[in-house]
Amino acid sequence: MTVDNPILAVQKPVRRQLDAVQKQLRGLFKTPIPILNEVGGHVLATRGKKFRPTVLLLTAKLRGELNAEAVTCATVVELVHAAALIHDDSVDRSHLRRGMPTVNGLWTDEMAIIMGDYLFAQSMSLLVEHKLTAAMGILARCVTELSCGEALEFQHAYNLNVTEAEYEELIRAKTGSLIGAATEIGAGIDSSGRDLKRRAVYRGFGEKVGVAFQIVDDLFDYLSDSEVAGKPVGYDLAEGKVTLPLIAALRQATEADRKKLRALASRKKWTKGQWEQLRALIEKTGGFEYSRQRAQALADEARGILAREPRTSARRALDAAIDYAVKRDH
Repeated sequence: MTVDNPILAVQKPVRRQLDAVQKQLRGLFKTPIPILNEVGGHVLATRGKKFRPTVLLLTAKLRGELNAEAVTCATVVELVHAAALIHDDSVDRSHLRRGMPTVNGLWTDEMAIIMGDYLFAQSMSLLVEHKLTAAMGILARCVTELSCGEALEFQHAYNLNVTEAEYEELIRAKTGSLIGAATEIGAGIDSSGRDLKRRAVYRGFGEKVGVAFQIVDDLFDYLSDSEVAGKPVGYDLAEGKVTLPLIAALRQATEADRKKLRALASRKKWTKGQWEQLRALIEKTGGFEYSRQRAQALADEARGILAREPRTSARRALDAAIDYAVKRDH
């Protein structure tokens, strides 16, 4: 899988360590069980940008040179992310992710659950083996939050009355929590996790970047081309995911436009004309613009945290990571 140039620029200061992460991942997918090796090979082949390991390594590099612990923690974060996506695809019955077949799409939901569980277990085993207690505590909390995010998504499905605060808590748990965990772990690596204040600051940094990242993702469901997005446009709304562009549009619309929006958004299938009408109404009522502004505001808050750091290559790369989260096109 090719990786776009903006993320390559972000990764430049930690390229060697990311190569070591990939090497560790390959070793973890060698088992005596052929089906696990087969599925694991597919997972490895479709792991693309490694955004979470990248921001972990960059956050750790803010304080100096990276050690083997940083690489191991970055590997574990990628394992947790892969496991969460495999389970998420199974829950959503998605057969494509970023245009590539999912585990449940190529095999079955049962195999997806088994593979996800295997990766979660491998991640915890690696932390125990290397006695990375602080990272283990952070990721145990994060996996709990990921599960809560899935539950909230189920709870709020097809609810056109969901609030912006409820939506942001859902995406903080589903997306922000793991990016926040990655940057928190990175901030605490060279102090054995004892610098709780710095850890908390960088947990907040990562969560802001993660929520902004997800808001941009949710804009793609309405505005991106299906070939670029790697899934049918409108797929998320059809699955009952009421996201910020629609939430903001419903809140800001006139009574007449709100009635039209609710009628269109309540459908599970649309003709091309109906979908264009829905998009036009969200545009007219400012739902897209509000979402862009909210993502940018979170990015600016994250940049404010980063501004306290010396102007090193790691800081410049994290600055570029913030831009990547809100300015990418897929």
